Amino acid sequence: MTNKWVFLYGGQGSQQPGMGLDFALEFPDDSFYRSPYCSEEELTCLLDPSFTRIHETRYAQVALTLFALTVTRLLQKENINPGAALGLSAGEFPALAAANVYSPEEALEIIKRRARLMSLRLEKRRKEGHDDGMLVVLGLKREALEAVLPLFPAVSLANINAETQLTAAGPKDDLELLRQHLPEAGAKRALLLEVEGAFHSKVFNPDVEELRKVLLAAGSAGKPQAELPLNILGRPVTEPDDSKQQRDADQPSDIYQQGDTDHPSDSENPYTPERRTEIYADLMSRQMSSVTRLDDCFSYLLDHGYTNFVEIAPQAVLTPLLRRRSRDLNLRHISSVETFNNFVAEIKGSQR
Repeated sequence: MTNKWVFLYGGQGSQQPGMGLDFALEFPDDSFYRSPYCSEEELTCLLDPSFTRIHETRYAQVALTLFALTVTRLLQKENINPGAALGLSAGEFPALAAANVYSPEEALEIIKRRARLMSLRLEKRRKEGHDDGMLVVLGLKREALEAVLPLFPAVSLANINAETQLTAAGPKDDLELLRQHLPEAGAKRALLLEVEGAFHSKVFNPDVEELRKVLLAAGSAGKPQAELPLNILGRPVTEPDDSKQQRDADQPSDIYQQGDTDHPSDSENPYTPERRTEIYADLMSRQMSSVTRLDDCFSYLLDHGYTNFVEIAPQAVLTPLLRRRSRDLNLRHISSVETFNNFVAEIKGSQR
């Protein structure tokens, strides 16, 4: 068992209008709410409590990343560093920065480009007449859902958030038909989500290569300095090999084997920084069109003895899922300057 903290970062859906405004005002020199990280136009929109478009992909992903990077930097200034980091979807990029795979500046630039690519794809789909969406399925295990999905070829599994909390993505008409089949399959409930499109599905396949180029150009990927289970694998990268040949596969390759709690040393796991950069570029570009395995990531961390988790996002999305896994976990949430100060005081107090 470890007493180290896991830094958690929520994805789209955990944003709120005006998020980060109190941090921007309280920590003007240490936050990412300033030049050169943001333009005046971005700040005007993202810090406005009445800005209703915050839920659009082009704004939400950037807003969540700015918030996450700011809080993480402030925690690290207080010598509070993560033993592990985990983010969901867009939240995986600040997690990569927290683990020092990318710098905060690189992570922010990547997410801005990712948000733009995805927004343009969603806009193109709408102009072509597509009406895509997502369906959350409760009370049904993955195997049972996948047994039904062949009846709806345009629909695919998108998120595995918990053993019996899954999400499917595809055309809304097909999702509605699927929803009607699910009670017979054993689902307790199925609800259409208010989202812009079919996230983590083949809809975004055409943009994977462009995002990969963005990641390769961002900078050399560093060796993780914290445990970093990835959405696409459900575990960390611990034994890299040629991921390119797996780029179009539905399942990650077995060449990414689960390792021990400690990361292997360079002598035990010899591969170049260039190779590492390619691996993360391959995996993180494919993430936006692949199934996210959040539940497997949770299992990895719990199996490796982590019990302290702090979620860094305006709304708690990940810690409620963990609470269902175990009531014995130490779960915290930083959503404001007040909760940040309380958390720091708690940590400092426990170290006396």
